[in-house]
Amino acid sequence: MKEILVFNAELMGKFDRKAEQVYDVPSRILMENAGGWVAKKVLEMEEVFTVTVVCGPGNNGGDGIVAARHLQNHDLTVNLILLADPEKLKGDAKANLDIAKKSGINIYIANSVEEWEELLPFIERADLVIDAIFGTGLKREVSGLYSIAIDDINLLARQILSVVLPSGVSSENGKILGKAIEADLTVTFEALKFGHILPPGESHCGEIEVVKIGIPSEAYEDEELPYRYTFPDGLFPSRLFRRRPDSHKGDYGHVLIIAGSVGKTGAAAMAATAALKSGAGLVTLATPEEALPMVPIPPEIMSFPLKSENGKISFEAEKQIENLLNGKTVVALGPGIGTEVGTVEFLKELLKRIEVPLVIDADGLNIISSFSSFPEFKTTTVLTPHPGEFSRLTGLTKEEILENRINVARKYASNNGVFLVLKGYRTVIAAPDGTVYINATGNPGMATGGSGDVLTGMIAGFLAQSEEDEIEEALVEAVGYHGLAGDLASQELTQPYISATDIIEYLTEAFKNHE
Repeated sequence: MKEILVFNAELMGKFDRKAEQVYDVPSRILMENAGGWVAKKVLEMEEVFTVTVVCGPGNNGGDGIVAARHLQNHDLTVNLILLADPEKLKGDAKANLDIAKKSGINIYIANSVEEWEELLPFIERADLVIDAIFGTGLKREVSGLYSIAIDDINLLARQILSVVLPSGVSSENGKILGKAIEADLTVTFEALKFGHILPPGESHCGEIEVVKIGIPSEAYEDEELPYRYTFPDGLFPSRLFRRRPDSHKGDYGHVLIIAGSVGKTGAAAMAATAALKSGAGLVTLATPEEALPMVPIPPEIMSFPLKSENGKISFEAEKQIENLLNGKTVVALGPGIGTEVGTVEFLKELLKRIEVPLVIDADGLNIISSFSSFPEFKTTTVLTPHPGEFSRLTGLTKEEILENRINVARKYASNNGVFLVLKGYRTVIAAPDGTVYINATGNPGMATGGSGDVLTGMIAGFLAQSEEDEIEEALVEAVGYHGLAGDLASQELTQPYISATDIIEYLTEAFKNHE
């Protein structure tokens, strides 16, 4: 898997300060490098001769001012519009504005809507508009002059390059703060920001280029860098693809899937099949004895009939736990088991006795959320909720979760000592140590019944082939390839017509394409 660092505004500010205070790299140099990179990207474009740079009053505007100077030095026609009173600029931005004035750049001030409207021809006639209005520090909704300027730029500009982020996109969660620039290219510094990868902000960024602006690599050493954006890139670990000639099925783990009930046998079948197709050496499906004859599992999957009542796991199944767990290397439970009293009591007893890696999904999560206190797991545990299930686990509303998915997932995993896979577009994988991975693959067509059951089986299958120190890697891979299989299915079938079993069918192609 390939991963790219992601910074929030706090981290970016921290490293800016560290570069200056510890490594004696003046902030003016960082701004000069930033603006220089923006200019370099413009110079690489074809048929760009006239550029209008629209700047706000902060450091993002300062970056734009530097870019304007560099572009003029390369004989482009440059017009700079400042959406602020020049007297209110401070620090490096003010210093660079003073230099720009002395350099003969055409500078126009728009402190009002009327002044802005007089300058619209510079937007309309430019081959490119550079958006340097806001950077990562925007917290409140865009209004007034800025809102009108963003609307006009989107309407009139032929091409737009945004500096750091399209103005109006929150760097923290991708939310659109009232209005946002719709960029063709975004040039950002040092690392991605959450606004680049989370919806709806990601759709405003166009192509994204990450460039280094002079913060020494040593500044990142011994620092907590918790956020990573991950995707398959052809470097899938050899441990999962290139097996030893003298190996046998036992070398690749024995997955136990506890799933299903009468009426929900499909969930059991999909989870078990996905574990098998993900490379597990052995897979056993444990399901209520009344449901077992109806489960459409491949012949390679073994079965274990659990004591049942009314088609659900009964508490009597507690007597089967020792035989059930014997010889298993991974346990995944929850899809389709229901939340009947007998099933709940069985699960309480089962959780006390599992000592191998454990994956809990669906009804397993709903049962845990009903406990008076969080379980004390005896093993590495992975919870895989969607936002609704996570709401029941945490007591937060779905809106609160979706507003800040990354940080609430990180906090929950750290506080409870579990791995959390918070499903959805840009699935978040949070580790107990605070590391967070944001998955790049997947599409809306995967929002279909059974997709989560497939992921549960895949996670179990990947864990079965992994050592204890490879847990994070296995989770990131499973989520990434689950999404990739969905992406390949959507290319062939189109998004509205993807089913969960299609995701399983395309797993082989996903693995082959990235072997």
